[in-house]
Amino acid sequence: MTSDKGTLAKSISAAIIFLAIFVVTAFVLSLIVLMLNYLGLISANTYSFLSQAVVLLSLSIAVFEYSFFYKRQALSQTLDGLGLSRAALSINAVWIGLLLFIIILLLELATSAYGNAINTAINTNAGVALAGAPLWFYIFVAVVEPINEEIMFRGFLVNRIGIIASAVIFGLLHASYDSTFAIEVIAALFFGLMAGYVFRKSGSLYPSIVTHIIVNSIAVLAILGAG
Repeated sequence: MTSDKGTLAKSISAAIIFLAIFVVTAFVLSLIVLMLNYLGLISANTYSFLSQAVVLLSLSIAVFEYSFFYKRQALSQTLDGLGLSRAALSINAVWIGLLLFIIILLLELATSAYGNAINTAINTNAGVALAGAPLWFYIFVAVVEPINEEIMFRGFLVNRIGIIASAVIFGLLHASYDSTFAIEVIAALFFGLMAGYVFRKSGSLYPSIVTHIIVNSIAVLAILGAG
C-alpha cells in the first residue's frame, strides 16, 4: 500500500512539473510573439495565428525540456522513449502508417455514407479554425502540428497514462470545432486509440506521424480548394 501511494505521489509530482514546464514555455514564447507585435514587426493577423502556433508547439517543446532538465536524459534516450530513434524509422513504419491512414479513410467514408443515409450533412467545421489564416499556418497545420501532437499524445502520454486516457484527452481537445454529432471529437478519439495501439506494439512513432500528416494535409487541401 505504501509503495502504491509513493508511486501515485511521484506520478502526480511529475505531472505537476510537466504542466509547470509547459505553462512557462507557452508563456515565454507567447510573450516573445506579443513583443514582436508590439514593435510592429508582425501584423495583427500574423500575431493571432503565431500565438496559436507557439502555444501548440509548447507541448512538444515541454516534452523535451521535461526529459532533459527533469529526467536528466540524453537526447538519444529521449528519442528512443518517444519512438523517434533511428532504429524506429523503417520502411515498415511507413507502410504501417499508410495502412492506418486507409483505415481512417474508410471510417470517414462510412461516416459520409451514414450522413447520406439519414439525409444529414456531417460537417467537420475544421475550416473555421483556419479562416483568414496565412499560408504558413496551413503548412504548419498540415505538417508541423501532426508531429507536435504525436510527440505529446502518443510518444509521451501513452507510456505514462495509457492508450485510452491519452486518446480521450486528444479527442476532447478537438471539441472546439463544434462539428456535427461532435464528429471531430469521435474521429480524434478513434485515431488516438489506433495510433496509441500501433505505437505501443511497434515502439515507433513514425507510423502515426505519417498517418497524421496525410490526414491533415488532405483536410488542408480540401479547405483551400473549397476557398
